[in-house]
Amino acid sequence: MPCRLTAATALLLCGLSAGAHAQGAGFTLELSPEHSAYALEGAPGAIVHAPPGFDPRPPLHLVVFLHGYSGCARVLMGTGSVTCRPGDAPRKGWDLARRHDEGERNTLFVIPQLAFMKRDGKPGCFGKRDCFKRFLGELLAGPLAQRIGGPRSLQDVASITLVAHSAGFQTALAILEQGGVERLVHNVILMDALYARARGFARWITTTPVKAPRLLSIYLGDGKTSKGSRELYRSARRKLGGERVAKVERDGIDAALRTHTLVIASGRAPHRLVPENYLARVLQALDLPAR
Repeated sequence: MPCRLTAATALLLCGLSAGAHAQGAGFTLELSPEHSAYALEGAPGAIVHAPPGFDPRPPLHLVVFLHGYSGCARVLMGTGSVTCRPGDAPRKGWDLARRHDEGERNTLFVIPQLAFMKRDGKPGCFGKRDCFKRFLGELLAGPLAQRIGGPRSLQDVASITLVAHSAGFQTALAILEQGGVERLVHNVILMDALYARARGFARWITTTPVKAPRLLSIYLGDGKTSKGSRELYRSARRKLGGERVAKVERDGIDAALRTHTLVIASGRAPHRLVPENYLARVLQALDLPAR
């Protein structure tokens, strides 16, 4: 069945895996909740993916991918030749749904559409108090409910993992400071993303009420994200103590994440492929339920 976009409904629901059942088969849904980061025509406000074998019974664990400049949620989630909007030229999909599934975790994978195809890292509505909380609430109680066994709320969510690539760090920090989900964000993963605001992330990891949070900053080379990661390490180490922070090379990321609160790690270039190279590995190392 083709996925058709209409203006007749406030919530856009397009099942990219049309034969998926409520449990077990996996699915990918396009949704446009009122509290999306940006209002868009012809493109979804978010795409939600569940892997094959996903158990939708609470508690739920969410992995939220925050893209950088020139992002298109359809391209990020999809594979092959992907069109962002009707009439647009096709682009090669990043296939992040598959990378998520390779992590073998029982998590819902959410890609919100941030600034659409622009060199802009601003968080849009997610920079306003509780907008992100309302966004998630709409996703869980709206058409997604048909695929997860009924309407859910944030009370059914056990953890949120924020994965920010590149300029997505701005939205990650906005969610930490304004999102209204302070007790739900357990993990923050910065994928060559810490271009600025290192002290903001240090403040989160040293003050969050979550019992066992994790913060990972992967950097490439000696540029801005390397400088930002060093600043983050220094700021957080003073309050966390040396035994809870680690600096590692890329081969040591998995082990360090299992035992340290803050991990700073060098990564494998190029910048564009950092999510592809590390998403599955990082999910496997975090304290998330297996499927």
